[in-house]
Amino acid sequence: MADAHPLGRAWVGVAFGLLFWAAPARVWAHSEEAGVAVQTYTPIVVDGTLTEWVRRLERSDWSARLKVKGGEALEWMRAAPMYVNTLTSRVEAGAVSGPEDFNAVVYALWDPTYLYVAAVVTDDDVMTEHEGEDIWQDDAVELWFDCRHDAVTHTLFQEDEYQIGLSPAGPQRNQAVGWAWRNPQAQAVTRALEVASTLTPTGYVLEARVPWAVLHGCHPAIGGMIGFNLSAADKDADQLWTHITWSGKLHSDPSQFGHLYFVDAPVDLFPSDVFEGTAAPVPWEESSGGGTDGS
Repeated sequence: MADAHPLGRAWVGVAFGLLFWAAPARVWAHSEEAGVAVQTYTPIVVDGTLTEWVRRLERSDWSARLKVKGGEALEWMRAAPMYVNTLTSRVEAGAVSGPEDFNAVVYALWDPTYLYVAAVVTDDDVMTEHEGEDIWQDDAVELWFDCRHDAVTHTLFQEDEYQIGLSPAGPQRNQAVGWAWRNPQAQAVTRALEVASTLTPTGYVLEARVPWAVLHGCHPAIGGMIGFNLSAADKDADQLWTHITWSGKLHSDPSQFGHLYFVDAPVDLFPSDVFEGTAAPVPWEESSGGGTDGS
């Protein structure tokens, strides 16, 4: 899955600017890491393929004849990426030998009913040996929530704080699984989780959704935010277990969580996903693209 194309990123800076300009003054003793969850008006099917996460733009001439040769069909994620790797995040345990060993890009969408999460993970050795509450010992992506974003302690046992783990299907386990910890109502979250995955030539894709109704204190609204952290575990065949955290020095410390902002979907300038322009060359056309008659 390709990273977001520049055409799909321009609105992110605008959204951040409006949020910080309009948000009331508030004091946070938290990390400066920040992510964006984009509102979706299209239902997301949790099947591990990320079909609904991708936007497609095709160029046509004025006669509306589609031109899909010469690199004129573009695809990009309609969610903003959050990166978990050795350059952007903290390795708490173990080691990463290189980009092909482990790195992840995580995306978030939301609607009034669900939080949706997708992770595109590069992993050269997918290990899925454990079940239930022990899935954190395998390859996994973890989501951490402080719904009121008011934590000042270093423990995670408040009623609005959660740890959710997602682990893909793999050679040792034939289905993707999820689990919730560190909350008095964690069992309800585990039961409500929907998780799916697919293996790829370079790793795996995870997709999940969780109802807001089971996350006590989380009330998403455009311009709002919650405390949020990401961490990821990488287990290799040699039993080396590596853990990386996106925000702060300790993944489980809610006082070091970053922020997840809720923004509206960007204005859809291309409702039909077709950009109608002149036949003149555009930057993404091949220099030797040839004719403009659509043949």
